[in-house]
Amino acid sequence: MEKLKQQYINEFAQFDKQKSEIRRLWNIDPESANLLFFLVQIKKPKHILEIGTSNGFSSFMMSVACQNDNCLIDTIEVDEKRFNMATENLKSRKNIIIHFGKAEDIIPSLDCTYDFVFIDANKKSYINYIQQIIPKLDNDAVIIADNINSHQETTIAYKQFITASNSFTTMQLSHEAGLLISIYKKSS
Repeated sequence: MEKLKQQYINEFAQFDKQKSEIRRLWNIDPESANLLFFLVQIKKPKHILEIGTSNGFSSFMMSVACQNDNCLIDTIEVDEKRFNMATENLKSRKNIIIHFGKAEDIIPSLDCTYDFVFIDANKKSYINYIQQIIPKLDNDAVIIADNINSHQETTIAYKQFITASNSFTTMQLSHEAGLLISIYKKSS
């Protein structure tokens, strides 16, 4: 991560500054950012969907991780101030499309399939997001949901759905806010 920070020193400085100055700016923690970067590099996805852009930190991390693999990222943000901030922060990243609006309204309009999904938005809506996303998932798609520990009560429906489904193989990482990592298998 230190090499990455040195290479993108201005971008990291901007994200750090915004995180320290702006209340209710939700960025993933550094350990989760490293893991997300690493998983994207391993998976080498062609199309990533992110729900919950915030100021664009996780989008940036995924964008850098897959920039040499002809990967495109669709990211969705509902808050206008965060959307504008992310648009400015990510203007140099050519492989990111930022969508403004409610994920529940935007997901049906997306006409592609995804092999990597990162969910970090309205916790109560995780269950709605995954149900809308399933028809758009490629076989062996990786789905990562943040805040599974820190928001147990509001993410419980999502966690129960994912862990009960035969279509997903799932593991939970309990560091920081908690990540639920799943691999999707299409029914034969």
